[in-house]
Amino acid sequence: MSRTARLTARQKEVLAFVEDRQRRTGFAPTLQETAKHFGFRSPNSVRQHFRLIEKKGFVHRVPGRSRALVVVRLDGGGESDSVRVPLLGRIPAGHPLVAHEDTETLVTLPAHLFRGSQLFALRVRGNSMKGAGILNGDIAVLDAAPEVRDGAIGAVLIEDEATLKRVYRTPEGLLLKAENPTFRDIEVAASEAQRARVIGVLVGVVRKV
Repeated sequence: MSRTARLTARQKEVLAFVEDRQRRTGFAPTLQETAKHFGFRSPNSVRQHFRLIEKKGFVHRVPGRSRALVVVRLDGGGESDSVRVPLLGRIPAGHPLVAHEDTETLVTLPAHLFRGSQLFALRVRGNSMKGAGILNGDIAVLDAAPEVRDGAIGAVLIEDEATLKRVYRTPEGLLLKAENPTFRDIEVAASEAQRARVIGVLVGVVRKV
């Protein structure tokens, strides 16, 4: 990611604190923890620093996730060729199921292979997307986005449940298709569209071999 905007001295200190906490624990610090560390009177001061640091492209937040502030690329004195992405739990490639909100850990990925400004990852459970080469136990890497191109693979939150499917918009509403003939399509009527929300578009898959 190109860093065209410079951080202030205080923003550098805040970013270094977030980066160090993620290296040591795998989790971003909370607003309260950061405020206590720097002696800020209110978490609102931290929130403002986070917002400005994010605007300058050094961190991003995954919408609707707890502790989801993550350094986009760890600085090591120069431009890195890797990016550390928050692994946020499991997402079923099958029937929808609640996806865990808390970050499990950070995964380090080649930056040139996984493009996106707001990357996050979810573990796949099930084989409804095996026709697309996405298998049980894989890590799906997604770019947070409210919309996906018609027919693209996305993570969709239906009320409090998440699923990984090909996303199509039809006159009747939303159609979520599996890549496995043994799984039925999921249809969300237009009148119920408000209960379905795309939280990310697939940009790649990681598999242990």
